Amino acid sequence: MDLAHKRIVAIIAHPDDETIGCGGFLHKAASLGASCKVILPIKRGDPRGLANWDLLLQQFQNACTYLGAEAILTSEQVCDLTADHHILKIYELILEHINWADIVLCHWQGDTHQAHKAVYRAVELATRPFRNPKTVLCFEIATSTDQGFVQTFSPNCFVELSARDVSQKTKAMAQYTTEIVAGRAPMNLENQMRLRGSQIGTEFAEAFVIARHFIR
Repeated sequence: MDLAHKRIVAIIAHPDDETIGCGGFLHKAASLGASCKVILPIKRGDPRGLANWDLLLQQFQNACTYLGAEAILTSEQVCDLTADHHILKIYELILEHINWADIVLCHWQGDTHQAHKAVYRAVELATRPFRNPKTVLCFEIATSTDQGFVQTFSPNCFVELSARDVSQKTKAMAQYTTEIVAGRAPMNLENQMRLRGSQIGTEFAEAFVIARHFIR
């Protein structure tokens, strides 16, 4: 997949999802001259998230800078606790950004978090091929994609990463001082990139499920 000079948008449910799910991809693409944006249409609704929201938004900005992407908050934001009841609102908030993009990155449908599922569904609606054909790749999120009763994330797309991509991704994750726990600490992300790399015979990679692929 040619990333040079493409327009790439990642639609996420929470600050840090962009780093965990596709931070290496974003940095690689930006290094090749792609324009990368990360869109956040959802606001944390849990007590810890609300207490740290202003800090999280600053951390989000900092992380995206490390990744070479532009951090964008939508004009309104849906609460993550009820996001699955507001899929059409999320669709409305993200549509202009999806229209701009060549490649869309988003959550996987099987994630255990309801806000991740809502983002996936909104992106699905916004990229129906007969109206708005786009290439859509779904990423994995540690502590969500791997937490279901049945773990069925089966990647069919791997993006090889350089040591620099990995370094910038782990530095981006280190910005999220309130979100680092076992399973999604910077070293955990590096280990996951090594695992995905080993599956394709390289040192580092990120893995995705191709939801749609459109070739002009």
